[in-house]
Amino acid sequence: MKPQTTIFDLQAELCAAMGNSVRLQIVHLLREGPKRVNGIAEELGIGQATISRHLAVLRNVGILSAQRQGTDMIYQIVNPKITDICETMREVLAERESQRSEILQNFQE
Repeated sequence: MKPQTTIFDLQAELCAAMGNSVRLQIVHLLREGPKRVNGIAEELGIGQATISRHLAVLRNVGILSAQRQGTDMIYQIVNPKITDICETMREVLAERESQRSEILQNFQE
């Protein structure tokens, strides 16, 4: 019998999907609003096939949704809280770097 999926399993799945710098860049870019695959690829300077693979990962865990417009796929963030989480993480990282710089500066004095 397979154990029941827990909230921690779901959280780990989401974190694993977000554990890639290209995917983080995509989410950061999409906070401005929906975009076409080729627009995302162009703005990030990454091939469209590569972007499409990353978009599929983000879509599979429910971070993004896609809507067809003619021959184009338009991607957008499903829940804006995900961008809040990413921003909070960057703030934590900036604070940590500031503390490290301060420690290093004190050590050198």
